[in-house]
Amino acid sequence: MDELPWSEPVIVTLLNGRRRCVVGPLDARTCLQREWPLRQGEYYSSALRACNAALKHQKKPEEARAAFLAAAREAFLAIASETKNPQGHILRTPR
Repeated sequence: MDELPWSEPVIVTLLNGRRRCVVGPLDARTCLQREWPLRQGEYYSSALRACNAALKHQKKPEEARAAFLAAAREAFLAIASETKNPQGHILRTPR
């Protein structure tokens, strides 16, 4: 199965302090299934369904991204955005 890259990656800080850059629904599904701290949440289940639907082209990848962000908030994970400054250097801004 091929990745469907999001317009902007999502960077979450996991409970062990490790930062994880998630680039699309396939990567997000792997992260949710293998690394997620809270697997009983409503948004967790919704994110898994959205990622699976995006991979089957039944939802847009950006819908899966929004669901993944909601699951990250539900799990109280820190979320950062990757943006570039005018010189093209990547800046990471906490949200």
